[in-house]
Amino acid sequence: MENIKTLLQKVQNLIALDKQRKEEARKRGEKYNIFSVLGLETSEVRTHSAFLASLLNPDGNHGVGCAFLNAFVSDMNLDELQLDTNNSQVTVEHVTGDGRIDILISDHNKKAIIIENKIYAGDQHEQLKRYDDYAKQQFTNGYRLLYLTLDGHKPSEDSTKGLKDNQYFRLAYNNNLNISDENPSDSNNVICQDIIHWLEECVKIAYNKPLVRETIIQYQSLIKSLTGADMEKEESDNLIELLTSKENVETTLKIIENSGSIKDEIRKLFVLDIQKECNQLGLECIYDEGIIFANHNSWITITDPKHKGLQFKIGVIKHTNQDGFRLCFTSLSSNYEAKEKFWEQGYEPSDEFPLGWIYLWSKTGEPGSGHWWRWDEWPTLRDMANGEMLSFIKGQLTKIIEQKLFERFASET
Repeated sequence: MENIKTLLQKVQNLIALDKQRKEEARKRGEKYNIFSVLGLETSEVRTHSAFLASLLNPDGNHGVGCAFLNAFVSDMNLDELQLDTNNSQVTVEHVTGDGRIDILISDHNKKAIIIENKIYAGDQHEQLKRYDDYAKQQFTNGYRLLYLTLDGHKPSEDSTKGLKDNQYFRLAYNNNLNISDENPSDSNNVICQDIIHWLEECVKIAYNKPLVRETIIQYQSLIKSLTGADMEKEESDNLIELLTSKENVETTLKIIENSGSIKDEIRKLFVLDIQKECNQLGLECIYDEGIIFANHNSWITITDPKHKGLQFKIGVIKHTNQDGFRLCFTSLSSNYEAKEKFWEQGYEPSDEFPLGWIYLWSKTGEPGSGHWWRWDEWPTLRDMANGEMLSFIKGQLTKIIEQKLFERFASET
């Protein structure tokens, strides 16, 4: 235990130094990012698919011809496809008849690379299966179906619907997934290189085109931020060296071995923090034990003991790539008629959810802005631990109290 405490203290010191250097960089203007300024960090279509497609397009205004595309094909081990990169077309949101392919790269020889791009959105029903069926008809000389996510996770079985591993390939913005946590037989459809590495190659290619080069660097910085890989290089190198040194590696492995229990404890402490906030606001809060383990159909239920009738709930029906944690209201009375939406951009009110409901997204609350609906992922757990998620929940509770929803609901039922 003493070894763990000593190691954690050293890690904490490196993190503090990293924060200090980031603040110094911010004051020098080095953290200025046009994607963040415009609020486009998480938009799959307007930002990520559009920007990647602009680089991959041989006719793009970047002025390097097919050099970026060639680097992509090489980095992603797609040379075997023998795509004619000199005569390829790149389209965004390509209509298939029953869906839209995020990025389609095709040549005149009926060959193609199909990229399904997922930042925070869940999988759609039979999505990859439908795109594979389309590709079989349109690109008879060969194609590659790529499933691109921040961390390279697997698509849902509902999306693949019977597709074999060798019929699609997983690609990561930042390849930090741990294959050892998966079934080894599932790892053969993982493309080991990632978007960040390819962007580094693009920066080298655009060495003499400053506007293009600096824009790619800003986008690369955005990806590092979204994937939690934005630690300054010197601190990152020092951290890896510290964790893997002979005197620390056994302790590091022991921590990794207990990562599942660590996740459970973070979720438990988060739920207990919500209980404390509710107590301070005069509200009651109970929770299902399963929520600690992010199990299906688990809920935190918040009520006002003085005004019975309405329940504010935080929880999940199914915890999958397609569905996750949400905020909603339920009524204890069957007489209440749904007639208003609490969340403007949420789902419409219904008999089951009389004030509507919305997924947990991020601290902004904007649909598609984050991945808080997945309680098994480290970025979400990080925001549970650092207080960002709790602050958001406090804001929701404050809004409920200010609008006197519990009182109004009790008087109307």
